[in-house]
Amino acid sequence: MRSMKIKLGVGCVVGAVLVLAALATSAGAANPVGSGKASATKAVCGMGTGKAATGKPIKLGGIDMLIPGVDFTTVGKFADAYFKCVNANGGINGRPIKYTLYDEALNPTQEASLAKKLVESDKVVGIVGNTSFAECGTNWKYYKSKGFVVIGAGVQAECYSTPSFAEVNMGPRYSNIGAAQRLVKLGAKSLVVASPDTISAYADGGVAKVAQAAGIPSHIFPIKLPITDANSTILQLVQAAGDGGGVVLDFTPDSAPALMQAAISQGLVDKVLWGSSTPIANEFMAKQFPQFDGKMHINQEVGGIGDGTPDEVLYAQITKKYAPSIALQAFGQFGYLIGQMATKALLSVQGPITAKSYNNAVRALKNAKTSMLCKPFYVGSVAYHIPNNVDINVTYKAGAVVGETGCIPIQPVDPQLTQTRAWEKKFNLNTAK
Repeated sequence: MRSMKIKLGVGCVVGAVLVLAALATSAGAANPVGSGKASATKAVCGMGTGKAATGKPIKLGGIDMLIPGVDFTTVGKFADAYFKCVNANGGINGRPIKYTLYDEALNPTQEASLAKKLVESDKVVGIVGNTSFAECGTNWKYYKSKGFVVIGAGVQAECYSTPSFAEVNMGPRYSNIGAAQRLVKLGAKSLVVASPDTISAYADGGVAKVAQAAGIPSHIFPIKLPITDANSTILQLVQAAGDGGGVVLDFTPDSAPALMQAAISQGLVDKVLWGSSTPIANEFMAKQFPQFDGKMHINQEVGGIGDGTPDEVLYAQITKKYAPSIALQAFGQFGYLIGQMATKALLSVQGPITAKSYNNAVRALKNAKTSMLCKPFYVGSVAYHIPNNVDINVTYKAGAVVGETGCIPIQPVDPQLTQTRAWEKKFNLNTAK
């Protein structure tokens, strides 16, 4: 009898352990990253079902630039991470997204070839995630001829002046303007701006207009990449600005560190006011350069990293689950937004998903809310798209990127911004409450 009681006791214990294990597994499986119901306080990936999509894949593709001194592939890589989260949460009505990303090396022939490969050989229904110094200019006419609208992260003028692109970011010109606005607000006596020479003609002109409106001098410095003498470069910028002047840096985390280290080593950090376009809004950079805490005023085209809003929370979760090698940064946020908006378009398609139906759905996007942007995203059937034209400013603090300001409209020193805001009101593109 005693032997039987012991056996029964062991059996009960084992059974209880198995039940608890099953419950724990069930609880974990019931709450995968991106699952649940979207609400004002919660962002989800696509349908949020928590069940893997198993149907016929929907093909999307993109083209990102990779050259010495500039790596834009992070944008497309994070768009892919977002799509992985969508696929783990029901995909697009049960169908997973298959995303193909190609790298290009600032070669127009290569850029044109890859665009045709995506459309004509790979048979993608949409092109998303493109980021390059030149690809917009190379391919916009081809995309227009094929009826494609690219959701990407823009750099050059054609990304914001043709109907073929709807970028989630505002690009270096408008981000530089935002940084310059901030430095003028802080009392800058002059403005100096430096960008890679391949984009300087477009990216830097807005800063000169901000300076003109403020009645202060300005200087533009196109810089050849890769930077071979950071010490002389940064000294030249600081000397041009003069004591109390403002210097706007427009470089990625591949090139900016050398310039910032040169400023530190030469004791120049406190000589001028420092500003930057978005790319160095990066936790890795914040940890690397504590000397710039509260002194580097960065225009941030998207929301504050770690600000606790629903999309920022999900962004961090997706990073940990699907892209752990990518530091929390603006380029990752761009990829998140690209994936989010492409997914919204796909889920809105009624009937078969084809290149025509998907791209029509992209054009129909308006008032697409996300907590990462100051105003809803949109595309619309307009001559060009600058949907991101209101943003915040951030700085470094104790190894983090923290907010400095609330949402501020980019100063309309370009007539394109004035026209864009008129379209927004006329067509109700981003005015929904």
